Amino acid sequence: MTLLFAMIFGFTRAQTITVKGIVSNNGQPLPLVNVVEKGSTKGVVTDFDGNYEILTEIGRVLEFTSLGFTTKRIKVASKSLNVVLEEDVTSLDEVVVVGYGTQKKKELTGAVGSIKNEALVLSATADLGTAMQGQIAGVNVTASDGSPGGESNIVIRGISSILGNTTPLYVVDGIPFNGDPKLSMNEIETIDVLKDAASAAIYGTRGAGGVILITTKKGKEGVMKMNVDSYFGLQNITSGVPLLETEDFLYVRHLRSAALTGTTFGNTWTPIVQGPHQLTNNTNLTDIIENDLASIQNHSIGISGGKEGLTYSVNATLFDQEGTIINSGYSRFNVRANTQYKKGKWNVSTGIGFGVEQKQSAPWQFLLDAYRYSPYSQMIDPTVETVQYPGPSTDNDAEFLSNNLRKFKQSDNNKTDKFNANITANYEINKYLTYTLRAGLSYNNNDRIVINPLFRTFNQDGEEITQRQRSGVRNESGRSQRSTLENIINYKRSFGAHNVQVTAAYSAEQYENSWFFAEKKDLVNNDVTVLNGALNDPLVGSGTGWNQNVNRNTLGILARLQYNYKGKYLFSASARRDGSSKFSDKYRYNIFPSYSIGWNVSDEDFWKPIKQTVSSLKLRASHGTVGSDNFLDYSNSAVINLRKDYIFGAEGDDRLIQGAIQKEFANKNIKWETSISDNLGFDLGFFRNKLNLSADFYKTSKEDLLLGVLLPPSVGTGTDGTVVLNVGNMVNKGMEWTLNYKHAGTFSWNAGLTYTKNINEVTKMSGSNKIQYLNNSEVVQGINNEDLVTVIAEGYEAGAFFLYETDGIIKTQEELDEYNLLVGGTGNLGDLRYVDQPTVDSNGDGIADVGNGTLGVEDRKYAGSGTPEFEMGLNFGAQYKNFDFSMQWYASFGAEVMNGSRAFSYKTGTHQDLLYQWSPQNPTSNYPTNRGAAHANYRGYTDFWLEDASFARLRNIALGYSLPKSVLTRNGISKIRLYISAQNPLTITKYTGFDPEVGNNSLATRGLDRGNYPISSSFRLGIQLAF
Repeated sequence: MTLLFAMIFGFTRAQTITVKGIVSNNGQPLPLVNVVEKGSTKGVVTDFDGNYEILTEIGRVLEFTSLGFTTKRIKVASKSLNVVLEEDVTSLDEVVVVGYGTQKKKELTGAVGSIKNEALVLSATADLGTAMQGQIAGVNVTASDGSPGGESNIVIRGISSILGNTTPLYVVDGIPFNGDPKLSMNEIETIDVLKDAASAAIYGTRGAGGVILITTKKGKEGVMKMNVDSYFGLQNITSGVPLLETEDFLYVRHLRSAALTGTTFGNTWTPIVQGPHQLTNNTNLTDIIENDLASIQNHSIGISGGKEGLTYSVNATLFDQEGTIINSGYSRFNVRANTQYKKGKWNVSTGIGFGVEQKQSAPWQFLLDAYRYSPYSQMIDPTVETVQYPGPSTDNDAEFLSNNLRKFKQSDNNKTDKFNANITANYEINKYLTYTLRAGLSYNNNDRIVINPLFRTFNQDGEEITQRQRSGVRNESGRSQRSTLENIINYKRSFGAHNVQVTAAYSAEQYENSWFFAEKKDLVNNDVTVLNGALNDPLVGSGTGWNQNVNRNTLGILARLQYNYKGKYLFSASARRDGSSKFSDKYRYNIFPSYSIGWNVSDEDFWKPIKQTVSSLKLRASHGTVGSDNFLDYSNSAVINLRKDYIFGAEGDDRLIQGAIQKEFANKNIKWETSISDNLGFDLGFFRNKLNLSADFYKTSKEDLLLGVLLPPSVGTGTDGTVVLNVGNMVNKGMEWTLNYKHAGTFSWNAGLTYTKNINEVTKMSGSNKIQYLNNSEVVQGINNEDLVTVIAEGYEAGAFFLYETDGIIKTQEELDEYNLLVGGTGNLGDLRYVDQPTVDSNGDGIADVGNGTLGVEDRKYAGSGTPEFEMGLNFGAQYKNFDFSMQWYASFGAEVMNGSRAFSYKTGTHQDLLYQWSPQNPTSNYPTNRGAAHANYRGYTDFWLEDASFARLRNIALGYSLPKSVLTRNGISKIRLYISAQNPLTITKYTGFDPEVGNNSLATRGLDRGNYPISSSFRLGIQLAF
């Protein structure tokens, strides 16, 4: 027996050997090739001369992998093993996720862009839109603001609706989501974006704004693997509005007084004359509102593995971001578990996700309140609840002090619990036919509590000037649930060189939402901050806005045919019949078809002589129609406004009675908004597909767009009654270019460049109202609706600016006399000079060539918009030995921004420019005289505030170092990477405000800088581990 054990032991030891060799390509050694024993954690990396040495056993399989080369697996048979790797020329065989299935990249006929997990993780962000910015041509991503947890605004190939929602559809593992699913970048395997109608039409009405398909990570059979990714960083605000100090502020205030009263400028601007209490302070509230060196951190762990047909993947992520403005912050915890089970003819996959978000929002217009806070006012101590203002009770600054005290203590906390689950069961009926059942459920529970605390304020005489009605409590609660059920039949078969795939599906979806609020004003004290702790009667209600208090259903029946001959000639066609409960019975259902063709020219025999240089060429063309029901759920209902006052009674006995008025008429004939899209494209590969160029040229016509049409007062709706009608048409046309290069070797590097140009035009607005000013588009608060600046106008892009043109400052008496003929003698030296636009045809040629001699709304003219003319993205990565480097640039050119922060601080007299305003002592100045906030000099509807918002931004730059694998494998660790990165460290722009990337959360506010939460820069240290 002893001899037997000795023989076995000796035999076993004889099989453990040291394998040595060289890895090369075309006779050249390859460094940094990963050599791993499959099924274990053993692994090494080749040195600079391509040499490797690994301890393994006879019969084991060694796996050789390197960027840019095909993976090779070889069974060990001896101690010497030289390996030749071939360059990877299979990029066109990559599988891309499309609607209701996957497709080889080579066989794609539509416009689809993709991002891999590696690029998403390098972006070091928790926001999906920010991670995508500049990486896919045709996808416009703009930050709505810089608040913690703020979502970017994503628009695919231009604005898709005017009144409707223009955001794309998100689909996670085949299940549609209502808005951004808020996934961690570590959870995502790939993102595929369907850009043209032919690709998105398969999703019907939900895909009118494009489709973002997200595939989460799945497990693979083998030993359990663990990945850890963690970083910690600091953020800060790098720009701001230059504000006046106390002495300069009082000087500017005197200039205003002199301009208003016409008094001679003297020495009465001194602080001792203005008021002795103003000598004490020199306050800039932004110093304490801005939170320098705010922390940001992210910690993610993933576990995956499986065996015998069952695989699993579990990812958990904790993200926490402190706001760069006080009283703001965001945290999110996500867990997602995916499983896949294969046995016989069954393939079942499940996914379960759970998340908790907590967002604290900064008080509304917090920065703007800081801009108007007089520098001689006392610094705010947010720890107190009582304060004495050293001035008279009539001083408006006392009100500003009280308002800001509340905001420093205000809390606005929003908590959202999210749960989603999906199951997909595939059954192989035979080798050609499969049946798929897919079901999904997502549930959100949202609670928001806003507390405006009570601060007691006293003037210098001890009299209380507290505004108790500004204190109070508001509670909001919302629930939403989306359920999806799909039945899919797929037939796939080859008849010789003819390859056919037919897909048919039935899709049903239900969305439910409930939301309400309750609010009470006048808190008794700050110890009881609940609704019953306030004295006023409660205000309660529920909403009828986007996705509020609705129960809607959509049904879809679809069919798709995909055909190719030898993989060279490609054809795809689909049709979908959609039904939506948003429409009346008459227009509830509609059919939307699409088709596309492609030709892999490089597969033809005549291409062979140049194939080594031009490796691949594919031509693509598509046409598709998509319908949209992305409009307000109650758009076809009448709206009654309460609290409308009417006068009743006989003369001399008039009484004001509260009543109601109908403001919006119901329209049961609302029908589908329709997009008709044409796309031409090509894909080129050079030098065995190391260099790839793709281009798309498209035109999308939007028909039957919904617009609010103004009704005449004679119908009884007052002066602003409306009815929603399908009366608008719009066109988006443009081009997209993508260039990628990948080089492998001792110094490996890759680069990608994207270029996007989209031209938008509203081509039709029925009726006499060819221009509509959009609500909520004031740059600064004005008089009624006079200061609205954003419009929908026929012949211009949606969201264009219509402004009064100005022509400098009136500096001489001659200029003033001429200008007063236009404004009826109300002008003054130092005023902005408005331009009387040509509105009168003086010679009968049908062209307006002279002004009408007065200033009015007809003198407003087109002045650009917040939409860029073109965008570019540049991504670069490199690796040398154990070091890696990456950077991402994004650039936007041609957009305009209305600098409302500057306008507001002009109106409040706190901007440093006002030191140099026009005055008799400064007659050459180009800054208008301060004549008060309501004067035409500082109104928000002129091009004086318009600035070029073109910019180029270094979005992310990172440097990493990976410990050698030969060291790590001894400890069971396969990877340790340390890295340092910076986000938004550099922005090149002429814009003078906080940031040129502003105001994109709605069409009305695109390009309006109104004291938005500024975008910050951050610096981070991180570590990545793999076991």
